[in-house]
Amino acid sequence: MNNFGSAGVASPDHVGHDGPDLELLRAHVRVQWADALEHDRFGDDDDFFEAGGNSLLIAGIMARLGSLAGTRLSLRLFFDHPTVNELTGVLAAHEAFRAPAR
Repeated sequence: MNNFGSAGVASPDHVGHDGPDLELLRAHVRVQWADALEHDRFGDDDDFFEAGGNSLLIAGIMARLGSLAGTRLSLRLFFDHPTVNELTGVLAAHEAFRAPAR
């Protein structure tokens, strides 16, 4: 299995006992965005919708991010935190991402 998304960024597969590695989690969020948007021309503080995204793409992104921690994520998280940095921060604080690695 390839651990790289279309943006060529390594997808994280590690969640530590003290919480996720923020850089790995950020990389995973970026890969999901790039795959959904079909480009990687966005910064970590750019709004998803301004980068060309739409609400239909969010469900897939959140489903794939939720599978990383084995949980279902609310779409509202994305709407409330529409940048890579904001979404990474809220996911890092999410209980499922802070649980010990399985």
